[in-house]
Amino acid sequence: MAEASDHECSGEVSRGALAGLAGCAALVHAGLLGLYWFPTQKVLWGDENTYWRSAKALLAGDPSWRPDPLWPDGYPRFLAGIVGVAGEHLIAVQMVQTALLVIAACVLADLVCRIAGSRIAGFVAGGLMVVFPPVVAFGHSLWSEALHLFLFVALLWMLVCRSRQLAWCVLAGVTAGLALLTKSLLGPFVPVLMFAAFARRPAIFWMTRAGLFAIALALTIAPSVAHQYRHTGRLMIADSSAFNLWVGLNDRARRNFEIDVVSGAYLEYSTSGDTFAERDAELRRKISNYAAQNSWVTIVRGQLGRQFFRLFDKDSYLTDQLPGGAAVLRYGAGYVAAGDGVAALVRGLSYAIYGVLLAAAPLGLLLWRYRDRRWARVLVLFVLYNLAIFFWLHTKSRFRIQMLPVLFMGAGCAVALIESRARGVANQVPAWRWVVAVIGVVALEFFAFAGPWLP
Repeated sequence: MAEASDHECSGEVSRGALAGLAGCAALVHAGLLGLYWFPTQKVLWGDENTYWRSAKALLAGDPSWRPDPLWPDGYPRFLAGIVGVAGEHLIAVQMVQTALLVIAACVLADLVCRIAGSRIAGFVAGGLMVVFPPVVAFGHSLWSEALHLFLFVALLWMLVCRSRQLAWCVLAGVTAGLALLTKSLLGPFVPVLMFAAFARRPAIFWMTRAGLFAIALALTIAPSVAHQYRHTGRLMIADSSAFNLWVGLNDRARRNFEIDVVSGAYLEYSTSGDTFAERDAELRRKISNYAAQNSWVTIVRGQLGRQFFRLFDKDSYLTDQLPGGAAVLRYGAGYVAAGDGVAALVRGLSYAIYGVLLAAAPLGLLLWRYRDRRWARVLVLFVLYNLAIFFWLHTKSRFRIQMLPVLFMGAGCAVALIESRARGVANQVPAWRWVVAVIGVVALEFFAFAGPWLP
């Protein structure tokens, strides 16, 4: 079976369109970076403070720099690497992370072009990565999203386009390991990616490549796993599953930060035992008792009533940090000095792009005829995997970021579909796909915008 890299993409993107995208991207990036620093610097919020302290402690040789075993240690190491070279200047971190987002956008454009067989689809997908304000803002913040997006998109590109080549398989394994060290929730899906990339014939040819990938991944995460084993007795990078499940079962609001359950739950967790094993065991006991005391119908009904509203809420970590948002009102953090007009502009632009994205993505994902259907299905399965885990685990709008490359691909394919129909190119699609696509659009828009209006 030929790789996606063996195919040419159809359609053309004009130089004017490329120049227009570059101008829009520069405007969004410069505008949000200016908002970060002027008239006063954005106040760090939540985990940003934890990551920044950990990075500086690591450079200072403080053995207590590692975060709680609930969190992977990759992002503090990444920050420490930048600080070690450039000093304690946030602007250096912002430049590196912004560069990673731009590279990720270029890689995503090529990846989507090859999977969808359309340059237009790739252009739109990559463009969204660099003009969607909530994503751009993560390039300026001290969260791991920008780094993880880069690693995840790069991993996909290598597996889709270069899985025949031994050296690329090794590099893909290293990249997968680094991605797990920034966000370990990707872990259960890695076998699916490996199966899609390497389960082909001749078996010995692909088993060799799968083995190299697995060895490289294992060696990359080995130091962190070894440390956790010495200190917790468990072979893991990090494990927040019990904590996030417990909080997810106890969340009560449809929006992030409306009712703060996490702070109280973490305080109880941190005082429930002297070791990670004891604290984790206590969480699992609570979860077991909760399941025994509540019927599955009650539990499922509760999760349906809030989880996807939280995950797909129109507000993001960018808009939550603008004046009037949860970060400013509740925690005094974020872009506290931003003017009302600027805040309204950024918030309105974010809402508008997000609304169009949610309308376009299901249409493109279900109605476009993909050149590489195997990988298209894998990416849709990745979205379903995220929906499955976040139906149960504590979720915030930040956690949907890892799904955005797939949604960007869907939006790109929707634009390509419109363009092809405008040229009179027929695209016969079964009726059931239209029905599912429309249901998907309605559901996503409902979860994003209807929450505040429901009782």
